Amino acid sequence: MIKKIDNIQELLNPWINNIPYKKIYNINLYISKIKMGDLFIILQKTKKSKKKYIIKAIKNKASVILYETKKNKHGLCISTQSHTIIIYFKKLNQYIHKIYERFFNYPQKKIKLIGVIGTYGKTTVTHLIAQWKKLINKKIGTIKNLENKINKPKYIINNKYLNHSIQKKLYHLVKKKINISTIELSSNLLITKQISNLKFESVICTTLNYNNLDGQKNMFQKEKIKFSFLNSEKIKTIILNGDENITHYWIKNFKKKKIISVTTLKTDNIFNTKYWINATKIIYNISYTKILFNSTWGSGNLESSLLSDFNVNNILLALATMLLENYSLNILIKSSKFLNPIHRKMEKIKKKNSPLFIINNIHSPQILYRTLYSLKNYNYEKIWCILGYEEIRDISERKIIGNIVEKFSDFVIFINSYINNEKKNLIIKDILKGCYKKNKFFIFHSIKQTIQFIFSQTNKYDMILISEKEEKVKKIIKYINIILKKNF
Repeated sequence: MIKKIDNIQELLNPWINNIPYKKIYNINLYISKIKMGDLFIILQKTKKSKKKYIIKAIKNKASVILYETKKNKHGLCISTQSHTIIIYFKKLNQYIHKIYERFFNYPQKKIKLIGVIGTYGKTTVTHLIAQWKKLINKKIGTIKNLENKINKPKYIINNKYLNHSIQKKLYHLVKKKINISTIELSSNLLITKQISNLKFESVICTTLNYNNLDGQKNMFQKEKIKFSFLNSEKIKTIILNGDENITHYWIKNFKKKKIISVTTLKTDNIFNTKYWINATKIIYNISYTKILFNSTWGSGNLESSLLSDFNVNNILLALATMLLENYSLNILIKSSKFLNPIHRKMEKIKKKNSPLFIINNIHSPQILYRTLYSLKNYNYEKIWCILGYEEIRDISERKIIGNIVEKFSDFVIFINSYINNEKKNLIIKDILKGCYKKNKFFIFHSIKQTIQFIFSQTNKYDMILISEKEEKVKKIIKYINIILKKNF
């Protein structure tokens, strides 16, 4: 059973040893969130703002205030009339992550971490691993969207809040008796070294292709940072998507690393690694995707309801992770047919004799291209695309998106609920600028009208990709279900 080190005397004992006993309930960096009994940490403030923060923290009945000092006052302890202790700590900034670890009683010593990095596929892979674990009655934690907890851009650079967030999440997982967890790692987390103190049992690398709009310099920088991270001593095993162009170079330059290469439709063990998986044949069907594979662990056929070729990679990366934990290949093969699509990521809606609706509501140029391109694997007559445009703020992206949907869709629909909004209308105009076949594009002003039109123009051999924001997706699904219930 894990228990917090919840008194200031024991917590700071490695660095300061003349502190009185004082109970603390939580560590807080934000003056607006201080509660009774908190340890409040003040970092890098002006003298005037520090004084203001101290007064407010005392008013809010903080137990302890940890005060960063550059002067020779380290260890000085002042007790106020309100029974709040103020402690001076030299170079506090450098010790903050160690204080968090110690407060939560070093949770990482009791839990293994599986990191997931890559431009795309992180969420899908973590969900697939979690589903697979549940199917074989095993527990796993999932840590994701760490940066979503950070409201202000300055805190993305400052990793102090994030350290607290990670340690807290690990602590709660250990409390639930979970001894392994996946953790999604964005490029920002790697660039700012916000997880440099964590150790990983394995790290999965999903994809390495970057946004073309990042620029070549930024692209190479991200590539270098990912390689440096993967090559660190804190990672035991690397699971690589071998279909990426750079994989061969990386494998050749990794030093003393256990590597699992995952490939599709290539020569078996093309990179000569000790551990490998290769899909030898892929059969695409709207009801299931069948993956025939060879591997270090043996051969077999996986069957999944997930659509698209990129999900083949995701399934095999998840399989490699499970095999690394010594789960039976036969059990994993049998349970693979019960893996479900992730919420709003290639979700399917279909009834007998109805067209197929696919929801993938992230619409960056790269994801839109990958999604539409992958649909060509299926035997359907026409591909329609309901294209969400409101969040395409980058002008240079609009033309690219227009070219993608024109090339890979037979028809494209915009739902423009803002008839008199010039900014919204301008986005549609920008998308259409680089398109030649304007007769492929339709603009409707209501969702109900859009869905009625689609059903009137399509049949069971057509597919409709819905690439819209969540607010509209919910309404689109509502009208689809009304018509399906009435006519199919």
